[in-house]
Amino acid sequence: MPHERDWGFFLWTLTGFLIVFGFISGFSIGIPFFIAGVFLAGRMSARRPAWPANLGLLAGAGLVCLVIATINAVSGDLSPTIWASIGVLLTLSSTAGFWWLRCRPAVR
Repeated sequence: MPHERDWGFFLWTLTGFLIVFGFISGFSIGIPFFIAGVFLAGRMSARRPAWPANLGLLAGAGLVCLVIATINAVSGDLSPTIWASIGVLLTLSSTAGFWWLRCRPAVR
């Protein structure tokens, strides 16, 4: 149906967020997040079609960078500029790429 929404991109974004956050936070609180992300990645990889929705993995990694930038900005310890710029770049480029690939006109 033409009006059906594709939630796959957002599920892949959640998957990418869980995997990257679990990996970065390591053994403190990250193991349950990492395991949940790997489980969700397995479930999502069995779902078809995966392309271009799996560009959400990059958006999830970008969201982790934005969370780290926010934590650095609030605490005042480190400069959040690098984390924020990488997060914005990853999130916007993968989101724009997905919507361009998903919404382009069909070749007739």
